Amino acid sequence: MSADSTAEKPKAEENPNLQTVKLPIEGGSLNFRIDTKAEGNAFFCMGVRKSGSTMLGIIAQFLARRNGINIVDLPGTAFKRGFVVGHWENSDINKIIYPGNFYGGFRNYVPGLGMSPHFAAAPKLFMFRDPRDALVSQYFSDAYSHSLPPEGAGVGREIFLEKRKAAQETKLDDYVVQKAGGMANTMMGYTPLLDDPKCLVLRYEEWVFQKKRMIHKILDHFGWECHPGQIENILKQVDVVPEAEDGQKFIRKAVPGDHRAKLDPATIRKLDAKLKEVLEIFDYY
Repeated sequence: MSADSTAEKPKAEENPNLQTVKLPIEGGSLNFRIDTKAEGNAFFCMGVRKSGSTMLGIIAQFLARRNGINIVDLPGTAFKRGFVVGHWENSDINKIIYPGNFYGGFRNYVPGLGMSPHFAAAPKLFMFRDPRDALVSQYFSDAYSHSLPPEGAGVGREIFLEKRKAAQETKLDDYVVQKAGGMANTMMGYTPLLDDPKCLVLRYEEWVFQKKRMIHKILDHFGWECHPGQIENILKQVDVVPEAEDGQKFIRKAVPGDHRAKLDPATIRKLDAKLKEVLEIFDYY
C-alpha cells in the first residue's frame, strides 16, 4: 500500500451502492444519492450559522471524500432548489438517514434528528461561537455576502433578496437586537449535543487559528485517515484570515470579539440581557 493509503479507497461518486432516495418536503420533494448498503455508524457535522459552520463543513466533507464516505447535504441541496429551512425542517428526515453516510450542512438542530437511532449512535461534530459575534457576522452576511439560490430555483431566492434588502435598510445595532431571539433559539436547540459523549464540541474561538490541530481531532473522532499532503491542501483553502476587513466578503474578519468593536455599549448590554441563558450555558460570561 502506498504512503497515501486513503487515496486508494473508492471515491463516493464511484460507489456502485448509491441509490436515489426521495424526501418529501413542504412544497415538493428532494432527491439524494444515498449509500444504502454502507455499514457502521453514520457521521454528522453541525454548526450554528455564522460560527465557522461553512469552514467546518468544507473540512469535514473533504475528509469524508478522502475516506470514501458518501456525502448527503440536505440543507445545501434544498438551498440550491430554492427551498428554505422552513420547507424541510419538519420533514421525515429519517427517510434519508442510513448507516455509513456523512450528513452535513446543518445550521439549525432539526427536530427529526432526535427521532433517529442512527443519529443517536453517530459520531458528530458541532461548532458554535459567541452569539454576539455571530450576530454581527450575520448582519454583514445578510446585507452583502450570503450566496443566493439560482434564478428560477424557487421562493428561496426571493426570501434571501428580501432579507438582504431588510438588512441593508437596518442599522447594525438595531439588527443584532432584532435577531438575538432567533440566535438564542438556534443555540438552545443544540444544547443536547453539549452533553453527548459521541459529539466533538468545537468552540470557534479555540480553533479558528488552530485548524490543522482541529483537523487531526476530527480525524481521531471519526476514526478516519488523511495523508499529510492532503491536509495541507485543504488548509490552503480554509486557513484564511483577511489582512483587512471587507464587509462585503464572505470571510470578513474572523477575529473573535468583533462585537465589542462594532456595537455600541448600550447595544451589548441589551444583547447580554436577551442572550443571558445562552451566554451562561455556552460559557461566554
